Amino acid sequence: MLTMLPSAPKSLGRLGEVLISALKSASGETNTLGLPSRRSVCVILVDGLGSTNLKSAAGHARFLNSQQSDSAMCWFPATTSTSITSFATASNPWDNGFLGYQVFNRSTQTPMNLLSGWKEYAEGENYQEASTIAEIALARGVAFHTVAPSAYERSGFTGATMRGSDFHGIDRVADRFTEALTLLAQSEAKVIYLYIPELDQLAHAKGSESTSWLNQLEDLDSLVRDFVSSIPKGSGVILTADHGVVDVSKENHIYLDELIAKSDFKFVGGDTRSLYLYFEDAVDKHAARELLEDRLGDSCYGASTKESCSISPRFCEGEVSRDGWAPRFDYK
Repeated sequence: MLTMLPSAPKSLGRLGEVLISALKSASGETNTLGLPSRRSVCVILVDGLGSTNLKSAAGHARFLNSQQSDSAMCWFPATTSTSITSFATASNPWDNGFLGYQVFNRSTQTPMNLLSGWKEYAEGENYQEASTIAEIALARGVAFHTVAPSAYERSGFTGATMRGSDFHGIDRVADRFTEALTLLAQSEAKVIYLYIPELDQLAHAKGSESTSWLNQLEDLDSLVRDFVSSIPKGSGVILTADHGVVDVSKENHIYLDELIAKSDFKFVGGDTRSLYLYFEDAVDKHAARELLEDRLGDSCYGASTKESCSISPRFCEGEVSRDGWAPRFDYK
């Protein structure tokens, strides 16, 4: 039930306020995060490096932990497609349409992968209608650069989130920092978005407590320390993340098809942390919800589409989630 959800922790603001505040810092405007005026600002987004993950690995990231201030909250669900789109547009998920990792388009009866399912750059570019921070920057006379792996340059998700940005495709993490320093040394006002996906990729493959993940974090900590000590006068650096990571042991995995027959579903969307269940029309959704809550107890929060509408109007739109059920599984 929605009333079971825990209270939100205190934070300095929303993730969606970070990039727009950096832009306002570079253009000499007051901003939500209270950032001082700087000629150029580099915003580093480390995919999957939540504040709890960072604190838990303090011995492997001494510099980052010494610099950490208050946390920023991401929108629900805490997944890359939702968080980075809100970050890149300063808009809510129900306004920009990026409600999760996967959703189901009932008008076409097809699933939509909102992160990696785009056929081409223009498809994501046209789907996401909110102005990007890159577009807003250009309109204000501030240059905007994206420094990220080359594989993302023409992806649909980049089209949706970094429309208007000057993209620098660089594959080695260290080389991305070098490129960002080169850009900061140039005289014009600018915002640089430096994206680091490697930690999250390792977390998915080996876990956030693995030696590989911790070694990568140590390398990143060193790179950020050297980068911050080398930036030219008049520059600023912000480091943030799109979400955190929770390792779930095999014995705590929940398999939905052991609880409800596969034939009851049109599609299972969302992601493993937040499932969106799209039932066949003949299925008694209320009974299915009661079954899941009875079997899973307080490890599951369930919300019907009607309840979700009271929070996020976009959930009510027919092409996304009509007659679905959106549970959040809280693994313990």
